[in-house]
Amino acid sequence: MSQSSLLAGAATRCITPNPDERPVFLAGFQNNRRATAIDTDLYVRALALRLDERVAVIAACDLIGLDRGDVLDVRAALDTRGIDSSGLVVACTHTHSGPDTLGLWGPDRSVSGVDPLYLASVKQAIVDAVIEALTFCCPARLRCGMTQLPGYIANFRDPGIVDDEVAVLQFVKLDGEVIATLLNLACHPEVLDGDSTLISADYAGYACREVETRVGGVALHVSGALGGMLSPDTNDRTPAWAEHMGRAYAETALTALAAQPTVEVERLDVRRAEFDLPLANPLLLMAQQMGVLRARQPVNGAIITCCTSIDLGPAQIITIPGELLPRLGFELKAMLPGPCRMLIGLADDEIGYILPDDEFIPPADYMNPGKQYEESMSIGPTTGSRLLTVARGLIEDR
Repeated sequence: MSQSSLLAGAATRCITPNPDERPVFLAGFQNNRRATAIDTDLYVRALALRLDERVAVIAACDLIGLDRGDVLDVRAALDTRGIDSSGLVVACTHTHSGPDTLGLWGPDRSVSGVDPLYLASVKQAIVDAVIEALTFCCPARLRCGMTQLPGYIANFRDPGIVDDEVAVLQFVKLDGEVIATLLNLACHPEVLDGDSTLISADYAGYACREVETRVGGVALHVSGALGGMLSPDTNDRTPAWAEHMGRAYAETALTALAAQPTVEVERLDVRRAEFDLPLANPLLLMAQQMGVLRARQPVNGAIITCCTSIDLGPAQIITIPGELLPRLGFELKAMLPGPCRMLIGLADDEIGYILPDDEFIPPADYMNPGKQYEESMSIGPTTGSRLLTVARGLIEDR
């Protein structure tokens, strides 16, 4: 075996809050939606990759999103243990049936729904999962595939633009045992809607469970360009339908993998770019001033965020710090050489919706935006073009 063989490891930690111990304000719909029971557990799932001295780690959390400051806390905790965190990506599935980890869905609009003790436990769980995944890395090969999941996704902002593409990477030991399967789909995990008070990882959690049951290893779901509003195309808002969609997603991904050989990975390149974005949303500024959102301390009216590129040779990953609209997602994925292309949204930050500049119409009233809901949850009108410029630079520099 050559010294440059890819090593892969995976680990999980449960992060399900207990609604019987303290209030759990569910995120993603209206305020004061308190959890009453658990449909499925929530997890942090970590995938670690090593090639010589190069390291990449993807930690996928069954959460609405995490602030950049939370991710920096995780990196700092790893660094203090002597673990280089420069290759870490922390992504959230964006489930709308998990606890408020951002602050917007508390008992009312003026009060944060974040439980600091729970958030601290999540960050510790990420650290623990990352360390375990890195510790138990072993020689691995890669199998990857691209396919589609038609009939399950609708775009409620622009019905003519739907991204139903599924990208899937699977890392296997040399004897064929599965270490981890990384699933990617652009759709809000919100089969369970605002009428539900169940804690759930939604269809994404069911998909991961199905993959793990059928092939073993750890399964991770990461969301693609789900903005504007890519959502499950169903009127059945029950756990049963979330399970149905999850199983269909898993079946589609596994079928695509079955037709592909495993290959040696001879390249692992991780590059990150930090950049400024103007914060031009009065609603978000007000939420920060009230303490509902944690302050980002804008410098000259801008906040700092980042994108990361992970190049595995036949598969490339680009991360986005929020909810990219699918039109921009198609443009960004087309920049990747392939054959397997993966866009991970809500990665290392949650800056809200990211629209094409020419689609951005500022709401007349940010508190009652109407058809401009996505604009009311976006940090500004030039976010899309600025982000794509940065991402393009990372891709072209491979």
